Amino acid sequence: MDYTVRVTKQQYARIPLVLRMLGLDHEQEVINRPHGFPVWQILYGVRGSGNFRIGESRYVLQEGQIAMLPPHLPHSYESREGEWVVHFLGLGGNSCQKLLSDLKLAEPGVYHLDAGGKGGRLYVSHLKECERVITSDVQSRQLLLSKELYSMLLDLSVSSKPEKAAVWNDPEGLVTEVMGYLEQHLSEDLSLREIAEEFHLTPEYLCARFRGSTGDTIGGYLKRIRIGRARILLMEQPELTLAQIGQQCGFRSPSYFGKVFRETTGITPQAFKTLH
Repeated sequence: MDYTVRVTKQQYARIPLVLRMLGLDHEQEVINRPHGFPVWQILYGVRGSGNFRIGESRYVLQEGQIAMLPPHLPHSYESREGEWVVHFLGLGGNSCQKLLSDLKLAEPGVYHLDAGGKGGRLYVSHLKECERVITSDVQSRQLLLSKELYSMLLDLSVSSKPEKAAVWNDPEGLVTEVMGYLEQHLSEDLSLREIAEEFHLTPEYLCARFRGSTGDTIGGYLKRIRIGRARILLMEQPELTLAQIGQQCGFRSPSYFGKVFRETTGITPQAFKTLH
């Protein structure tokens, strides 16, 4: 279940740690953010594994590990193969940056939790408590969440260590630019030839470079980010019809949109909309 937590400007300025979003057992879609995200993010691997690109480094997030993503840092991530399930949270607050720095958790990247599994179980218990507070009618909700987040970060600081990054195989930044272009134009009809012409390359060369860096085809990547955008619209704008969402995500045929969505997620767009 995914939650968005509403926070007033006064609360954001007054409370040390503020929870902005929480997702438990979230089937992770493809994410590509050339300009980053406005809040701190922490992702925890539940099932499967994912490829991360953070700045100029790349990582693999395995089960039981966490990924730290600072605000406004370019990044992208997607499943390595098949289903990839994560817990995620977004946080901010007037002391967030300083506290993470003091606890040695401010460096972007993937962190390994203790081998015995205690660190992972403890981290998940904090997320569950955050969910309990979000869904309850308790007073001073943001203060209780701030207290839980503080305890969670303290536990992470003693149970985690950063993983070494690999170098992103994109020395001239070509693939990063192509990914950004696809993200910006995913609602349009895009052919491989048109994409290649945009970068003054032949389709064959562009395909080889893209696959060499990502392990994926341009068509496969584009399909997944379109479905990822569709999932977000289904959750955040339920007033839109399925046809409108399909159009905004580059699917001119509602039936084809439904077919691809089901192939990618295992359920129909309508079923997904009902669940969320």
